[in-house]
Amino acid sequence: SGGCGSTYIVQLLTLNSVPRCFHEKTPDLLEIGLNHYEQSISAGRLVRLLRYTRHDVFFEANNRLFSLSRQIAEAFPNSVFVHLHRHAADSVRSSMSKQSLEHDLKTNIRFQGSLAGSVVGNPFSRICHHWANMNRRIHEDLTMLQSAGRQVVSLRFKDLVSGKVDVVERLLGFPLANRTCPPVNVRPTRSSGKFPRYPEWSPQQRDTFESICGPVMGLLGQ
Repeated sequence: SGGCGSTYIVQLLTLNSVPRCFHEKTPDLLEIGLNHYEQSISAGRLVRLLRYTRHDVFFEANNRLFSLSRQIAEAFPNSVFVHLHRHAADSVRSSMSKQSLEHDLKTNIRFQGSLAGSVVGNPFSRICHHWANMNRRIHEDLTMLQSAGRQVVSLRFKDLVSGKVDVVERLLGFPLANRTCPPVNVRPTRSSGKFPRYPEWSPQQRDTFESICGPVMGLLGQ
């Protein structure tokens, strides 16, 4: 997960005195994750890098690692995985509302990877591709890891913020005294205001969204 979701879960765990919790720990490995998504990097190199930079981590929320699930599993044999995902329409709306939209990585064609083909598109379609491609990659890798016996759970952001954290408690092995925490990561919106909610999107925007994000939403049970 990214943005408010990853910040929220780290704050929630920290509030519950869970040690060594990080949000996008430095170095966040964004460039490495992108490079590996576009063209696979040697597994051995990635495993060594992850062990060197993440040896002191108990929990990390970092969507920059979206393409590295298999290498994380190899680097840390006892690791477990939480796929925290926000509803696609809410995520797209949030990204389209950002003040820094023009410079956001989600509008950059590179972040779409090979699954976007030659389609450059406008910021809206790029953001849709970003959400779909990132979550598809995470889902595919975690499905493979789960079939190999690794612990993997899927957690919807709306369940997380409403206190439905049973799956997290099972992975941790203990209950959370605080099941919710105050909102986090509230960022300034564009001068034109927030992007409208899904029912107010144009027919073309809804068609674009459904064609790009719909299949992955189905995989995630959205």
